[in-house]
Amino acid sequence: MALRTLTIDLARGHARQFLPATVERDYLGGRGAIAWLLWHHLPPATAPMAPENVLVFAAGPLAGTSAFASGGFVVGTRSPLTGAIAYSWAQGHWGAQLRRAGYDVLVIRGQATDWVYLAIEDNQVQLHSATHLLGADTVATAAMLQARHGYEATVLALGPAGEAEVAYASIVAEGRYPAEPAGTGVVMGAKRLKAIVIRGGPPLTAHDPQRMQAALDVIRRRVESSHVAAGLSEVGSSHLLTRAVEQGAFTEHNGQRGYGSEHMLTLRSSLTAHPRESRGCQDCPMPCYFDLFQNPEVRRPVPELECVAGFGAWCGITDLDCLTLLADRCLRLGLDPVATSAAVSFLMECQEQGLTQQKSLVWGDGKAILTAVENLGRKHEKRDLLSLGVGEMQGVFWGSEAFAPQVKGQAMPALDVRASYLLALATATAPIGGDYRYAMAYEPFHPTPPPWIPEQSGMPHDAYGKVARLIWHERFAAILDAAGICRRLGLMGYQISPRELLALIAGATGVVLTGADMSRLGERILTVERLFARRYADNGGLDTLPSRWLREPLEDGSAADQLPPLASMLAAYYQRHGWSPAGDPTPERLDELGIKRPTSSA
Repeated sequence: MALRTLTIDLARGHARQFLPATVERDYLGGRGAIAWLLWHHLPPATAPMAPENVLVFAAGPLAGTSAFASGGFVVGTRSPLTGAIAYSWAQGHWGAQLRRAGYDVLVIRGQATDWVYLAIEDNQVQLHSATHLLGADTVATAAMLQARHGYEATVLALGPAGEAEVAYASIVAEGRYPAEPAGTGVVMGAKRLKAIVIRGGPPLTAHDPQRMQAALDVIRRRVESSHVAAGLSEVGSSHLLTRAVEQGAFTEHNGQRGYGSEHMLTLRSSLTAHPRESRGCQDCPMPCYFDLFQNPEVRRPVPELECVAGFGAWCGITDLDCLTLLADRCLRLGLDPVATSAAVSFLMECQEQGLTQQKSLVWGDGKAILTAVENLGRKHEKRDLLSLGVGEMQGVFWGSEAFAPQVKGQAMPALDVRASYLLALATATAPIGGDYRYAMAYEPFHPTPPPWIPEQSGMPHDAYGKVARLIWHERFAAILDAAGICRRLGLMGYQISPRELLALIAGATGVVLTGADMSRLGERILTVERLFARRYADNGGLDTLPSRWLREPLEDGSAADQLPPLASMLAAYYQRHGWSPAGDPTPERLDELGIKRPTSSA
């Protein structure tokens, strides 16, 4: 079956079409369809911020059905941060509404003459002026557009940071679900597209509802008996905080030293002591997004694991109220907390080392950090240095490359890769840039990883098995994103096995895949993304880590004296993928996967 595509040219109009049927066969949908479109149809000279660059939203075949945890979406583009593909993932219900409105893929190209928002409802596609929405945060924008289009409509929007062209601006769905990691929001802002409103129809009919329900029942029973799922259903990803601290993944002051504060070990219990309310996806057996009640009128999002590591450990914030306020500001302004905290901590160290005359940011100064974050939501005549992101900031401060937390231009999350060789390899090799969430390899912070992960070792500093397990995580994440079911349920919580995923795909579409088929489909998506990075990334797609995290061992903490053996792991990683020793997919491998080979003019 051909994927249904709606293309919007913001300067010329819209068109409905179908992608070739082979795209669904070979890439399934969702993230797979995005990879195929960008590799085959984005002109090679297209600059990331040019109107000709495309912004592609896609939801997989499970989205819009009765399957729980299947309402999210993936958005991709050519990244202004890295030059390669940028992906952002979000949960919620917007992706389900896209498919219920009649589309699997939404392609945005061109640039509006003034700010607009797109509305898709009742088989009508319209652009409306968004000038009255300018300056509104993501929560307020969603509320205003729902008031106009109906409360059954779903809204994704930019906040003030996207309007101000912050390099790591984020798109936020329904005022609740941030699309992370960074890279796509600033492209949406460059197109002057403030929001997209969708009101779809009833749930889509599955090919085999009984088979689908049987798989969902297995997942639900696993969740009900899982201690990990119970923890994630209490405080979201911050449930993993205690083990991450114990293993040395929390480091202080931009990774300069092991974390010595006992405060982070008690933070999880502090979160559970607060009154809170779930804002998880409808019917999901493992809700993992929560709001804390500061008082009866004020609620703020529970900070995610990487937000706590970034603003808490790297920037020195120990006050829970300040952390929740920073999480709230990032959500409302439309900022990726990982990239924001990385930029702030990097600038702090540059100031500490005398690389700039500014002394406005000091470790642990919550008021100054909040002021700096708030300032990112304002447009200035000259761009705020902090708005550039770490990848570009390191070029401003001579001698800062060694401690700039970025790979390929993408900010690194603050969980220290010296504490886990799996995270180190994932961060170095991710084709979207240095964010291990690409593969969502949280296995080091689980007491008992699931039995379907290959070659388990259990030791965070044992290189054996890390390559095989990373490749497994990469492929499974790609299939989850292509199918349209939550990667947090499937990987952060390890509550979906490959067997159930195959049954869900067959139940929804009628397409019966084997385990080998699924592995090959994931490999095909990853290989296209690798090709794009090797050809178009600003650093040539080089797989490495900054000097601090590659050559400077920590002197204290649980990860003291540990350095990832990146060179040997890369050699094994390339070999296992069937790539050349330099990390390039070989012509023979491309032929096996049925991928069009790059040409000199591609």
